[in-house]
Amino acid sequence: MEVRLDKNTLPKDGQDVKFQTVIDEDYGTWQEGIYNAKYESIYVSKNEIYDMWGDVVRWEPLSS
Repeated sequence: MEVRLDKNTLPKDGQDVKFQTVIDEDYGTWQEGIYNAKYESIYVSKNEIYDMWGDVVRWEPLSS
């Protein structure tokens, strides 16, 4: 069975978010980054990128 993202539930392009990966979930920790809609990924830094399809298990918007 293929699992697909509901694109209506993804962050807005350029939105600041906090998120968890499977490893973060095990430790109860969160990371922060910026969502890039073109690549459907969260960027923490230039070299640290998390894919919404395979890496991120949950996300929440950061308050402005």
